[in-house]
Amino acid sequence: MRKSRWVAGIAAGSVVATAAVASSLSATAAPIPAPAPAPAAAAAVEDTVLRYDIRFRPQEDNYVDLGSPGPGVGDLLVFQDRILDRRGRQVGVEGGSCTITALLEDGFQTHCVGTVSLPGGQIAFQGLVTDAPEKRMAVVGGTGRYQTAAGELTVLELGEDEAGTLTIRLARR
Repeated sequence: MRKSRWVAGIAAGSVVATAAVASSLSATAAPIPAPAPAPAAAAAVEDTVLRYDIRFRPQEDNYVDLGSPGPGVGDLLVFQDRILDRRGRQVGVEGGSCTITALLEDGFQTHCVGTVSLPGGQIAFQGLVTDAPEKRMAVVGGTGRYQTAAGELTVLELGEDEAGTLTIRLARR
């Protein structure tokens, strides 16, 4: 579905650009044809969903307090978490950092950048999230078998036991 919107956006942009160029040419210039619509088959490809369990490193080992004591703008959360399959075997790691960008009435907002390293490649992600248990971020690229990665990554913290889930929805390009 993302691809069809992206292709439609490119096509719409091309039509606007074509109209602008055509109107700037003299009256004797030949009109420029609009681009052909994208094939419908491209939108029919299904997304790939990867699901894992996470074992988080303890919060106190992640927090870098740069200013006055307690959360503040500019403080960092630096994470390195274990990625497990459904049988509890480690299959990868997730690492990165989140910078606190704003203090909220009930917590804080962070900008996070990270990478999930799995057999066959890596998946990069980033996003603006809060300290709420669910964090949704954009998949912005990858390496190896994930070199065309795009989509959404969701981390769900499951309480105080340093456990959670990781869901990566990779959109077909």
